[in-house]
Amino acid sequence: MAEPRSRRAAVPSGGRQKREDGGRQHRAKVLMNDEEFTQVQARAIALGISIPRTLVEAAIGVPPLTRRERDALHQELTGLKFLLGNLTNNVNQIAKALNSDADVPTRQIRSVLERAAAAAARVEALAEEYRAS
Repeated sequence: MAEPRSRRAAVPSGGRQKREDGGRQHRAKVLMNDEEFTQVQARAIALGISIPRTLVEAAIGVPPLTRRERDALHQELTGLKFLLGNLTNNVNQIAKALNSDADVPTRQIRSVLERAAAAAARVEALAEEYRAS
């Protein structure tokens, strides 16, 4: 039975779950009274995600992040991925130079180690921030 139009909430932009290969085979019907529905709907709107996504994430223990917080986390992790790629390249260049008996400046090694320490500190800070969520 279809839900009355007046009770349906518009799906926020970016609030739907990503498609999965083969789709999602399981469906659960959840009955709520008006107060419960209003609370779930308000939470979905506040987080900028759909009602089904709100229910699934609450059930599986995903921290309640707003769309803006999700985007910020994604940008931060993308930046870390880029930084780690650069560090890997630098370490490979240093290893190649050392293995060919070339003279590698100590400042270059120190610079790479400092960047690695900064990346590790960012990862630790992110982990701590979202662990507490």
